[in-house]
Amino acid sequence: MMLQKNFFLTKIFRRIFILFALSISLLVLVYSYATIQMQKRSNLEVLHSKASTLANSIALVCHDAMLKDDMSFIVEYDLNVLKRNKEVLEIIITNTSNQNIKVSKQGWRLFTKVPPNLKSMQKSQEVYDIVYSKELKQEVFHYVYPVKLPGINWGYIHIIYSLESYNRALENMYRSTATLLGVLFFVTLFISYIISKEIALPILKLSKAAEDVASGKLEVRVDIKRDDEIGELAKNFNQMVDKLEHSHEELEGLVFQRTRELEHLNKDLDNKIKEAIAENSKKEQMLIQQSRLAAMGEMIGNIAHQWRQPLNALGLVIQNIYYAYEAEALDKEYLERSMQKSKKLTELMSKTIDDFRNFFRPDKTTEIFSISERIENALDLISASYKSHNIEVESSLEDSLHASGYPNEFSQVLLNIFTNAKDILIANKVQNPKVWVRSFADKNKLVVEIEDNGGGIDEAIREKIFEPYFTTKDKNVGTGIGLYMSKMIIENNMGGEIYAYNGRYGAIFRIEMPREVEDE
Repeated sequence: MMLQKNFFLTKIFRRIFILFALSISLLVLVYSYATIQMQKRSNLEVLHSKASTLANSIALVCHDAMLKDDMSFIVEYDLNVLKRNKEVLEIIITNTSNQNIKVSKQGWRLFTKVPPNLKSMQKSQEVYDIVYSKELKQEVFHYVYPVKLPGINWGYIHIIYSLESYNRALENMYRSTATLLGVLFFVTLFISYIISKEIALPILKLSKAAEDVASGKLEVRVDIKRDDEIGELAKNFNQMVDKLEHSHEELEGLVFQRTRELEHLNKDLDNKIKEAIAENSKKEQMLIQQSRLAAMGEMIGNIAHQWRQPLNALGLVIQNIYYAYEAEALDKEYLERSMQKSKKLTELMSKTIDDFRNFFRPDKTTEIFSISERIENALDLISASYKSHNIEVESSLEDSLHASGYPNEFSQVLLNIFTNAKDILIANKVQNPKVWVRSFADKNKLVVEIEDNGGGIDEAIREKIFEPYFTTKDKNVGTGIGLYMSKMIIENNMGGEIYAYNGRYGAIFRIEMPREVEDE
């Protein structure tokens, strides 16, 4: 008892404890440093992605104005961009004709000479970095996008982002890391204590027993039962003491015989215990494997369903390129538009994988996004498919509505409903097929309604359409996952509600979300 109370005062315990504590602490510090650096790069890539998307949209919308050097249109559009994006501090447009403009939240101005700090960042490819702005007197994220029009390098788009959200994310990360390190410090001490105790205590027991045997106390034994070298050492020590205590040949023989019997009994018992443990471990592994396979199957089914629409749209883009070539209408501008559409579709497919991978993670952060922009983006992705089937879309959207949630998942919900509307219109061979999209505020709710003239939903199955794997389509066409996932996204992840009912012409899908964000 005294040994167990004071063993942590011994040299061997202190040495083992310090060794393990330092080793684990070093691993924790290295991991924390790598995590911080990775998170910094991740936050910087988020700003890069936002800036790249914004620059592409400016170049796309202002394409004709750039060809005509219509700077007034460019200024007006950039002012609208600044109003919609609070993180954007300035937008600077430079071109080869020296008609350069600088648009900020305070206004805009023309200038002819490009400052050296801007000119140094104007390369043939996109450039971005965190720099110090003397004019704004703060560090900012500076992104430069080269604008290339047919036959000419027109100029550059400079987008200056505020680092407020970036720095806030870093502060939160540092705070979380510090808290985690504090917790891990105590966990490290506890683990080091347990490991040191497991190693030092048996050695101290053996040392104390050896001292007792040396002093003539042959009845001393060490009670150490372990399946390692220390256990073998304790076992051999006890056998040695047994032989010393029972030196008489007859008594030694009896003890030896009894020891053999006990060894066989222990061996049989040990084998039975090992067999039972192995059987339980096998069953546990089977359950884990079945759980993994089920989760993997569900994930693959979801991704396959989400990829079907962009893959069909991508196939239509490629088919249209071939038709344009056959009609001798394939020029560089048409090819660039097709490449942009293909790029959007492949980016959507990549984002789909990330969204499904993060779907059940509790650490996803919400964003404030424009409902009308998400609806328009979804319609843009499926527009080629709608046009190929002569489906007309009539939209009535309030641009001022903004929601707090997960914009990518909200877009997936819209895409699922639009795709289902297209499928039912085609399956029912509707004359003059049409889809209506409406967004509006209803008291304390944000509402999106999508209606088609496909004839509606059979009342016998209307309550089942949101159940997993329920589908009225052929197995090669539908998996029954889309509406189920849409319901989970809206109700579980965004605190809203989604349901369907029959209107005058066909089915109406209604999405309701809390109105938690002040409309701009």
